[in-house]
Amino acid sequence: MIAKYNFELNENMIYLIETLKVEGYWSRKSFTLSLQNKDIPLLNHIENIVKNLGINISKRLLLKIRLKDNTRKEEVKLIWKNKNLNFHIEKSPFDNNKIKVVTSLPYKKNYELILLDDEKSILINIKLKKDKINLESNLTCWGYTDLRFPTKKILDFLEDYCGDKKKFHLEEFLLNSNGKLVMSAFSALVDCEGSIDFYKLFRRIRIRMRNKNYLNQWKDLLLKYNIKARLQKNDEKEFELCIEGWQDFNRLNELGFKLYHSEKLKKWEEMLRGFKRNQISRNSYKEFYVDKLKEIGKKITAKEFAEHIGKSKRTVNHYLSKLKKEERISCDKTFWPHLYFIST
Repeated sequence: MIAKYNFELNENMIYLIETLKVEGYWSRKSFTLSLQNKDIPLLNHIENIVKNLGINISKRLLLKIRLKDNTRKEEVKLIWKNKNLNFHIEKSPFDNNKIKVVTSLPYKKNYELILLDDEKSILINIKLKKDKINLESNLTCWGYTDLRFPTKKILDFLEDYCGDKKKFHLEEFLLNSNGKLVMSAFSALVDCEGSIDFYKLFRRIRIRMRNKNYLNQWKDLLLKYNIKARLQKNDEKEFELCIEGWQDFNRLNELGFKLYHSEKLKKWEEMLRGFKRNQISRNSYKEFYVDKLKEIGKKITAKEFAEHIGKSKRTVNHYLSKLKKEERISCDKTFWPHLYFIST
């Protein structure tokens, strides 16, 4: 409990904090706190957390519309209910020629807008459904639900507890917390900034961002819970944290990793159900095979060992031979097939 603010640092509060750090925007100076995302179930979860804190929340729809390159603001009109809407022009950070119209609308279930560009009239239909925002137009459009809940006590809390918004990090409290709180924070991170990829036998959770120190903190914290993540550099500015091993996915699941983003949740559940092989973490075969032999506690053939751990005999023979050469395990050659064991 943070007595000064009357906030309990439970799983929901930790999820909210991590979500706002990586996805939200706040400023005590301008009395602003907002969170935008395309996924409605994710924002519904945030809305429930905020309401349970006794904080009022308001919603709007943020709409972005791709225009042809180098379009000027004065060449465009955006009309809703026979009225011209205010909007601003957003340029791509990677290419200043690429232009988007950005506007904010009151939260409704249905919208019918008209964009006038070079005297052409282009219709944009928007429907807010239970789990997603549907947009229909000849233009490329994006819709985001925009949650706003500026409240003095939560703005003070975020600035005092989280520090510099531009250099977000893992707080000391979380570094020394239990597994449930850590998993709640990591779930929020994956919900907001992560991606889940799987096809055939390939599986991966990855988080990409420019904040190397923050990702490195997560790498070290996950390792405390026997979850191995790999940190790599993608380009001059972006870094990537990857988790690829079945053992690590299973460990996340056991510790309480829980997603609320509808598409990522679906992929995560399908990935867990569809994993056909008993994959181990990258570069962890030594610990895995030695630990399994210790658990068995007796001499065993490669075939019996393969059946025990659910792997092919060929794969098991390969790693047992490597471990034998490294003198990490012993082999009794007075029998055929040979028997493998941990020498005491």
